[in-house]
Amino acid sequence: MLPDIIHIVIPPGMWRDSRGNGTKLNAVISISGTMMHLEAIQVHVVNDVQEAVNPEFADDLTYIGLFGNEGTFETTDINGKSYVLVATPFT
Repeated sequence: MLPDIIHIVIPPGMWRDSRGNGTKLNAVISISGTMMHLEAIQVHVVNDVQEAVNPEFADDLTYIGLFGNEGTFETTDINGKSYVLVATPFT
């Protein structure tokens, strides 16, 4: 482990599946006192392209890719499925 990286583990039970199908999970985190929504969008690779499992989130994944993405996102395993994590501050 690199000393300048803070490792955060969110237990699987902390994720909320508001849609009931596992394609988008939500949690709330606080980073240095800033409350944030943490979303996990389930992804898979089709023809060497990372895509949202649920087409409803395809535009979301494309949109976040506009901010410095160079290829596929690193994913997080939650309950055996691959997810791209997105954190946004509360408004």
